[in-house]
Amino acid sequence: MAIEIENSFDVPQPVDKVWGFLTDPERIVECLPGARLIEAVDERTFRGEIGLTLGPIGTRFMGRIHFEELDAERHHMVMTGEGRDRRGSGNVRMKMESDLREREQGGTRIRVSQSIALTGRLASFGRGGVIQSVANVMFNRFTGCLQRKLAQ
Repeated sequence: MAIEIENSFDVPQPVDKVWGFLTDPERIVECLPGARLIEAVDERTFRGEIGLTLGPIGTRFMGRIHFEELDAERHHMVMTGEGRDRRGSGNVRMKMESDLREREQGGTRIRVSQSIALTGRLASFGRGGVIQSVANVMFNRFTGCLQRKLAQ
């Protein structure tokens, strides 16, 4: 079962500065509560972990992300990820596509499209909207942190 999520937001910073942040896994992980970068497998593939609370279940995923596309000229990226719950209650696969555009009035508009697929016991939370709610909370925390970090 895949859940499709679309979001966009504005950042009052130049597109190149935002692009530099969003393509640096060490900086991204700073803005994902419960996330930890473990190792760089190569320049586009990274292993890490993230803890989430899905309804009554707290879970910790071990996995990897990979930048499938990084087009700095168009400010377009595609990232895929997969993870396995440490206790065996499910797996997750994710594909995220992001586009950054310079705004006429200054700053950057960021559009994010995600597809998240859960399997195992965790998949039951997708039916009640729990995954959507968790994704919205994480997205809001991430964008707030991004705004603060880029303003420094």
